[in-house]
Amino acid sequence: MLGLKGKKDVNMLSGSIVKGLLTIAIPIMIMNVLQSMFNIIDMTVLKTYDTELTVGAVGACGYIITLMTGLVVGLSSGANVVIARFIGQGDKERVERAIGTALLLAVTGGVLLLIIGITFAEVILTWMNCPENLLPYSALYFRLYFVGAPILMVYNFCASILRSTGDTMRPMLFLTVGGILKVIFNYIFVAVLGMTVDGVAFATIISWSLSCALGLLAIIKTKSIAKVNFKKLRFYKSEVKEILAIGVPAGMQQALYSIANVIISSTVNTYGEYATTGISIANTFDGILYQIVTATSLAVMPYVSQNVGCGNIKRAKQAVVRGILITSALGVFFGSLSALLSGQLSSIMADNPEIIRYSRQKMVIISSTYFICGINDIIGNAMRGMHRPLVAMITTMIYMCALRFVWVFLIFNPLRDSLSDPLTFLYLVWPVGWTLSIATLLCFFFPTVKKLEREVQESKKDTLQEAEN
Repeated sequence: MLGLKGKKDVNMLSGSIVKGLLTIAIPIMIMNVLQSMFNIIDMTVLKTYDTELTVGAVGACGYIITLMTGLVVGLSSGANVVIARFIGQGDKERVERAIGTALLLAVTGGVLLLIIGITFAEVILTWMNCPENLLPYSALYFRLYFVGAPILMVYNFCASILRSTGDTMRPMLFLTVGGILKVIFNYIFVAVLGMTVDGVAFATIISWSLSCALGLLAIIKTKSIAKVNFKKLRFYKSEVKEILAIGVPAGMQQALYSIANVIISSTVNTYGEYATTGISIANTFDGILYQIVTATSLAVMPYVSQNVGCGNIKRAKQAVVRGILITSALGVFFGSLSALLSGQLSSIMADNPEIIRYSRQKMVIISSTYFICGINDIIGNAMRGMHRPLVAMITTMIYMCALRFVWVFLIFNPLRDSLSDPLTFLYLVWPVGWTLSIATLLCFFFPTVKKLEREVQESKKDTLQEAEN
């Protein structure tokens, strides 16, 4: 591995695993939390200089936007895993081919998302039961947000390429700089120029553009193995197949997760605009907590992939165990804090007591159980790192998608009029689904580890026999 790593990269093949995981996870956590904080600023600026109506309009797009970003992050994780494996094998040629392929996939996927978002904005929002008085603002924000999809896609692939080597500091810095620019333009567009949701959307696109430009520059100028070779900037059949084999199930998993959340959100929307705005505020803070508890899983994935690539299955297992301990500690601490302060946090973006009540109701239930989600993501990303992505996708289909459909349409809807607190019952589907998913994933995790261990032993025997001959 000498000569293959830059100064900013983490050595995932030796040294302290906890230190390595935290070195990767903390910048990811800070970066994603800051991004969520910048989104809170979007809504706070709208509340301060416009109305709570536009806050609800932006929030009504929340789950669909989460669906898009989840799909983007999931697809980019395919590049992360594949490139990390080639780094573990010390194969510079394959790393360069995978990077060239990944960047072209990012552009192609981004353009596709742009077309879908612009064409079907009203259809999707109407399907979500978006209140009529919010629909014009929501549709405008939705379309403008998706205009930036290609930029967001390229940035996330650049960030995944850097993370495959353990470099998470620069992606954090790039997104932070972009976020600061976003805050400045939010104020200019909304407070000074009198724009509404369109101003917030334009500020977002501008910030993404800066982060994307910095990300591209980083993988062009880097001294590590994860460097763009413009001669290899094309689609390679084997690399396309491998990246999509990991990325598509991961992206589908995130998409299915978000689609199921849309079903729940659309159910809450039937309670009126106060409920819509309340759950939108809760989702914003839940998003921050999600970034905290799942950051470690994004570190575990390349850790497992690199060590599987070099045949060190024991170290891959150790990374998973330590990842679970880290995410559990973070989830319990910050989740408890979020639940206790749910009223004060909700009041940042709303003054109406009814809106705050709806927001607190969801935050208390989800925040206190989010550590379970973190554990689920650790095991799921470990399976991706072992090149078994379909298992995580299938468990998501069952427990994060199908279960929620059953919960809403076959259990909640028939009982809602007889329940003393129907929305509390509705929100319980989250922790129930996470717990069942963990139990199922473990049934596949342990056999997969044993199979990889056998493969490594057989490979060593074959190598020894060849040497003897």
